[in-house]
Amino acid sequence: MKILIDGQDVTSRFDTDKVMYDAVKLYPPGIDFTTVSASSTIKNMYALVFDQNLRTHSPGPNGLPGGYPVRLSAKGAEVVLPPELSLEEAIRINEEAGALDGIQEIRDDGTVVFTDYTCEIMKEMLGFDCKSFTPDESEARARELMACYKVITDKYLR
Repeated sequence: MKILIDGQDVTSRFDTDKVMYDAVKLYPPGIDFTTVSASSTIKNMYALVFDQNLRTHSPGPNGLPGGYPVRLSAKGAEVVLPPELSLEEAIRINEEAGALDGIQEIRDDGTVVFTDYTCEIMKEMLGFDCKSFTPDESEARARELMACYKVITDKYLR
């Protein structure tokens, strides 16, 4: 982790482990987290539409895997990395982080491929058997997954 204020590295002023831990604690549990995602999306869309030249964080700018520091304007999203971090290295870091979240890869056509471990857990715990899905399949797969969750909640929460 690197903390920059007005382009100056101030990371040494912070306990970065504590900052990360405290940040995660701020996330609302369950479905309430969707409000955080929605708010961030609205902020980013506003910056693009109203040409704000906003420096912020954005998931998947220009189709890249993971999240990046960006500048958002009417021209789109410009990835703005610290000078010591190449785009290739940032992509590698995000791909490794994706694997920790259960994503083996996202193909050029948008197909999401889960890790074997993730597939095993989803199949064993939820009865959801899905190694990969395309963007066109995402709604059907989401509905299938919701149905699997409903079976579990009906079994254990009633």
